[in-house]
Amino acid sequence: MSQEELINMISERAGISKQTVREIITTMADVWNEEILSKGELELENIGEFLIEHRPGRKGVNTETKEVFIIPPKDYLAFTASRELIEWSNKTA
Repeated sequence: MSQEELINMISERAGISKQTVREIITTMADVWNEEILSKGELELENIGEFLIEHRPGRKGVNTETKEVFIIPPKDYLAFTASRELIEWSNKTA
């Protein structure tokens, strides 16, 4: 689903303008980003947890030349779905 499709669906169901929905979604995304960047995590009840995790640097090997090189450390965003979301997604129709 694209952001525009989400905006249209919410606008129709809630009976509010698309512009208002767009502003709410943009503001929500900004707040989530700020929270994740400042605290390193964001937990949303019934949805899941976003967490910045660290992947340490390590050695890599070029399989063709056998040259050893260093893969630098980096942070990445991980998501763990809530139990409710997992149970909902596993329900049979």
